[in-house]
Amino acid sequence: MKKTKIKLDKIGSVLKDVNLSFEITSIPMIDAIEGEAIAVQVLGAQRKYGELELTDGRMAMMREGDIIAGALGERKALEGIVGVIPQKIKYGDGLNILNLGGVIGTAVSWNKDFVSSPINVKVLGSIVVGKKLVNIHNYSLQPQAKLENKIPIIAVLGTAMGVGKTTVATELIHTLVKKKGLKVAAAKLTGVATQRDILAMKDVGAMQALTFHDVGLTSTLNNHDSVVPATKTILNLLNKKRPEIIVVELGDGIVGWYGVEKLLTDKEFIQSVSFTIICAHDLVGAVGAKDLLEKKGLVSDFFAGPVTNNTAGTDYLEQILKIPSADIRDDKSKLMKVLEKKGVIKHD
Repeated sequence: MKKTKIKLDKIGSVLKDVNLSFEITSIPMIDAIEGEAIAVQVLGAQRKYGELELTDGRMAMMREGDIIAGALGERKALEGIVGVIPQKIKYGDGLNILNLGGVIGTAVSWNKDFVSSPINVKVLGSIVVGKKLVNIHNYSLQPQAKLENKIPIIAVLGTAMGVGKTTVATELIHTLVKKKGLKVAAAKLTGVATQRDILAMKDVGAMQALTFHDVGLTSTLNNHDSVVPATKTILNLLNKKRPEIIVVELGDGIVGWYGVEKLLTDKEFIQSVSFTIICAHDLVGAVGAKDLLEKKGLVSDFFAGPVTNNTAGTDYLEQILKIPSADIRDDKSKLMKVLEKKGVIKHD
């Protein structure tokens, strides 16, 4: 099969573990499977949703004519793009950039409030290293079936995208590290592959931060059978660094397409969670999240997110649901007191 030398302009962070050169070899044959690395050419720039996260975490605008390396994957985001991998892909086909990290597929729907239109790209071919097609599954941690972690886990969950989960996780990590002097590790366990949230966790003091992407998944959409072993692999590896606490964020909502519910049915994971923080937009979401978690054997220990932005929400959560809550962007003291009371952290 004919091989072509291609010079890349940008490499999406979905390929961060591949250590790909900007001078690549490409072939026109494409295996239309999740994780497969392909080269594409950008057909038109977009001001909105037009950036690509690079392998070092920097953001760069995608411009018309740019040649980009990414990986095939799927997405189903309420505040973004819904995209799939076509059954067949050939040289010259049109596809779309589905997320910031360079996951590529065919966009079938998108939220017009967040995306004017997905970036169109032309397929140039599969990426070859040596004699093998590149797939991120071959550059990942090996999945583990049993959870060995013994470190207390604080889980940050939400009712949907955009409810402040990453903000809460980073504010919490910063406080635990800087105010409490604790060694904290972090993880994002579900979602679509980008490094932005993981890098934010490192920026505020996490000693190590990992994601499902490190176990070879472009997303946890349609990979529900992989969510649990990926999570156990990540937590076991973090455990080896001997942190005092692990903060995990579960991307997307408790109800959704990314396998959060699958993870919440795993007894080993549920038993390892010492404290749960729920982020919600509104009171209906908060009540629904509490009820869903109770059915799965998880207690809702604290509420945060937009529902706690003023006392209209916090009064109801605390007086009616009897669950402490606060906008922790402004005041972490209540959360710290609840964590101390639950025995997750020690009193000063």
